[in-house]
Amino acid sequence: MRKIMVGGVVGALGVATAFAVGASAGGNGAERSGLSPTSGSMTGQCQAGSGGGSNGFVILNAPGAPGNANKLVGEVSLKNATPNTTYMVAVSVGDQNCMPEGTITTNEVGNGNAHIADSSLMNGSYYVVITDASGNEVYASGPVAVN
Repeated sequence: MRKIMVGGVVGALGVATAFAVGASAGGNGAERSGLSPTSGSMTGQCQAGSGGGSNGFVILNAPGAPGNANKLVGEVSLKNATPNTTYMVAVSVGDQNCMPEGTITTNEVGNGNAHIADSSLMNGSYYVVITDASGNEVYASGPVAVN
């Protein structure tokens, strides 16, 4: 009896792991990317980050039927930035062109959160750029595909 129960638990964990891996490997649903420090370039301030940063993360999703999303939604969690500072949050809409989506203000230890909800953006590949008050790129996520 004990072997059957252990075998059943191991089998259930294996199936759950397979579903979890499959869901994030290019399927539908939310996608995550890390925020990393950036400095933009002389020609633009909408450069993608590496996606492997340790300054927080971005989670983007496009709810709706697969291939027919009705908006882009997301959460931005900035960590270890300059304390008590307000930054602009933008989403890349392609060709290093960023659309402002709001602001994020850090607390006394440099952490802050922002929400993205944009019904003009749907399926596609996006990344988030965070700029300072002068419009200089400070942090960016790597691109993620949502559909």
